[in-house]
Amino acid sequence: MNDQDRESLYRAVARLHAENIGQGFLPSLGQDFLALLYRAIDESPESTLIPAYEDNQVCGFIAGAIRLKPVYLRLLLHWPALFMALAPSLLRPTRLWRILEILRYSREDGVETARVPLPDAELLSLAVAPGCRGHGHADSLYEGLRRFFARQGQVSFKIMVGADLSRAIHFYRRMGAVPAAEITLHRGASSTVYVQACTDAGGNSTAATV
Repeated sequence: MNDQDRESLYRAVARLHAENIGQGFLPSLGQDFLALLYRAIDESPESTLIPAYEDNQVCGFIAGAIRLKPVYLRLLLHWPALFMALAPSLLRPTRLWRILEILRYSREDGVETARVPLPDAELLSLAVAPGCRGHGHADSLYEGLRRFFARQGQVSFKIMVGADLSRAIHFYRRMGAVPAAEITLHRGASSTVYVQACTDAGGNSTAATV
């Protein structure tokens, strides 16, 4: 994939994130920032960005990382574009505080209210365009992330899901993820941490198929 195609991919993923994961804080930082973030995820050796295609168009994606620090360091390599993307937010104290809060969470002790050991690897985001849902894309993307983590020597990965996201909770449970901890992030917002095994007892993938 050449540089132009990669830039188109990051823009398409940023648009999908903004349109389908709109309840989070990151979309408020703009699609330019999201495109840079997914570029950093794609470029870091400890993270991955996997797209799904339908009719030669990006219709979904999944992103995951073993650690977020390398992603943020990679993001800083694009500092001129990063500054331009974040400039409007840096002038707003509430947004600046949320940015700092996200950076704080990215440290190893970010999940500070969990009482059980949790995997380092994490599913960061998953989205499929509404018109392409029900075609198996989410299952395939999830399986692709599972294989990536397994190749990296990870036994399992975590998924943080807001308590009110019933459709996401149903999907992750169907795929085999189990609740492991309740945490509080972002000024009191409650989330459940699910843990997904990368392989079954025989070393094989265990993703559901539909």
